[in-house]
Amino acid sequence: MTLFRVLLWAASVIVFGCTRSTVSPPPANMVHTVAVLPPNNRTADPLLVAGASFLEEYALRTDRITVPDVLAAEARLQLGRRGFTVVPADVVDSATQGRAPGSPQAAAEIATRGKLDGIVLYIEIRRWEPDVSLRPTFVLVSLTASLVDPASGRVLWSADHPLSPLPTPGSVTAGSAYATAAQQVMKELLTPLGAERPPAS
Repeated sequence: MTLFRVLLWAASVIVFGCTRSTVSPPPANMVHTVAVLPPNNRTADPLLVAGASFLEEYALRTDRITVPDVLAAEARLQLGRRGFTVVPADVVDSATQGRAPGSPQAAAEIATRGKLDGIVLYIEIRRWEPDVSLRPTFVLVSLTASLVDPASGRVLWSADHPLSPLPTPGSVTAGSAYATAAQQVMKELLTPLGAERPPAS
């Protein structure tokens, strides 16, 4: 690691290191069936994890995978581990036609129109930036997650990850760092919804 990157990391820790995620406690009687909607990417960047390079797109025919894709997949995984019944991704895709809602209220409307079961998870990406594009050591992330009741449009639970660096050790590309950061932040935000349950035997 170069001296510049060490100083950049240290400065980020000093500036952002004291920030903590803000998580409201979940209601005791909350419905435990959740549809994870496509995350709302409010950055100007498509945030590609894979499928961005010429080689991937034309030679290897790699599908384009984005940070919203990884966040949604990780959210489904984390919710399932915590005892939630997760609406299958293909059912959600059919109901949303792949479009991300722009607000918790829009998420409720999409779920109602699509006749999705249970409540919905709305994720909003406000900022997502690596320190450098090659061998990034951290990604600056600002993100919120909310569980919304489609019937009332009411936010039942919310969690906020204020702008702060998430370390991405061993990452060679921005895409690999993005995937690492996405997995970290979703686990951090959704852990308060319950302890992980042992896998069914």
